[in-house]
Amino acid sequence: MTDTALPGRPTDRVRLTLRRALSLVTALLLYILLIDAAVETYQAGSDLRLWVALPVAAYVSFTLWLIRQQHSSRPGAVASIWLSAFLFLVLLAVTASMPNGLQQGMRVATLSTSTVLSVTTAGVLALALVSLTIGSPLPIAGRAVAALAACYGVVAFGTGIAWHRSYVQLLQGGSPWERLPYFLQGAFVGALVVLPLAFALEVGVALAHVKVRGRRHRIVAFALAIAMAYAAFTATPTPPAGGPTPASRPGPLPPPK
Repeated sequence: MTDTALPGRPTDRVRLTLRRALSLVTALLLYILLIDAAVETYQAGSDLRLWVALPVAAYVSFTLWLIRQQHSSRPGAVASIWLSAFLFLVLLAVTASMPNGLQQGMRVATLSTSTVLSVTTAGVLALALVSLTIGSPLPIAGRAVAALAACYGVVAFGTGIAWHRSYVQLLQGGSPWERLPYFLQGAFVGALVVLPLAFALEVGVALAHVKVRGRRHRIVAFALAIAMAYAAFTATPTPPAGGPTPASRPGPLPPPK
């Protein structure tokens, strides 16, 4: 007989303890990330600093108030993780749609606004990769194509960060491979093809099963990431510092030095 874990056995208790500890650490790290974003954005003198600092301050104050309440009234660590992640995405999406929000908006962990947007979009793309491949109603061929497209987008944003390409440049023709039309480049395919597909799939499955609760987090994350990418795609092109003016969307940018 195999030694499988049964409810109440020591192995299950250890796993449960580790899971709770990991959730608590993740929730704490997200709180620190939000506070750091508020502080760095404010210190950078961004015109949008109050749009970041005030909501974060209100969220932290609300959390401290909840801590003082009865244990049964406090949200769990998993709920705190989703709330913090939701607030982070909302702040990014809202500030990205404002003037100078794509260049001098939200800053985190000493990273520029453009890098924060690229890293966040790549992270949501990774979530879309899971959504489109694991437990997806798509056929195997569809899952394979979706997985390749999502990976293509993640690689494009990672390469863009390494090449010091702005978020706007990546969505407007400065993404690998630059010889392709902008709508076939990695950043566009990932952010404005894969993410809308994942969003539509999640909404369709939720409506078909008349159950949104288990998928609402993904639906919200995909919608906010699409909003960020669309803001960059429709923004006025900005030339890199000290460099030539970027090409229009159908054309490539000069290769990195």
